[in-house]
Amino acid sequence: MANNGDFTRKEVAYLRSLPAVTDVVDKRIAYSEAFKVQCMTRYAAGDSPVQIFRDAGLDSSLIGYKRIERCIARWRKTVLPKINGEPVPEKPQVPRVDVLKQKIAESSGIAAEHIDESNALREMLLESQLRRIEELERELKDVRAMLLREQKRNQAEMRKAERAGERMARYGIGKGAGVAASSDVAAESDAGGVAAGNPAAEPAE
Repeated sequence: MANNGDFTRKEVAYLRSLPAVTDVVDKRIAYSEAFKVQCMTRYAAGDSPVQIFRDAGLDSSLIGYKRIERCIARWRKTVLPKINGEPVPEKPQVPRVDVLKQKIAESSGIAAEHIDESNALREMLLESQLRRIEELERELKDVRAMLLREQKRNQAEMRKAERAGERMARYGIGKGAGVAASSDVAAESDAGGVAAGNPAAEPAE
């Protein structure tokens, strides 16, 4: 990947050759619907997001771990409900200025026609920011849960590898010691046989 975060020409050509990718433009990757469904089906079954993307040729070293996190967080809302047969939540509509003015009028007791439009716009902006904060908090919660699952899975794999290494080490050390002991005995026997059967081998006085 280039220093500015854009993909190089070779990387773009490679990504576009993958069945999971429909297009690549600068820093953006468009994924196929089939891959999205496959990804979330495996994710729901407990597979690691990094492994799912890697199996599709989308290694985190190429596309970045953050991009994988964002895809999973976004598809949890848009793709996973479809797989589970649940309704996809609609995006909240931004209220119009006249609606906000009416809300301000109801809460403040001031007639709507006397409320400055700039105040209504500020309220609209504030409402939009609050919704965005709530969305980010939910996404952060999802990412933390995903990272925790990934951490537990990695720890379990590390413990399994350590136990396998210990078993192999014990087997290798025992076998090596036995071979070494047998070799020493054979060497001593050969040396003794040569000395006894070949007096000329003794140094002359």
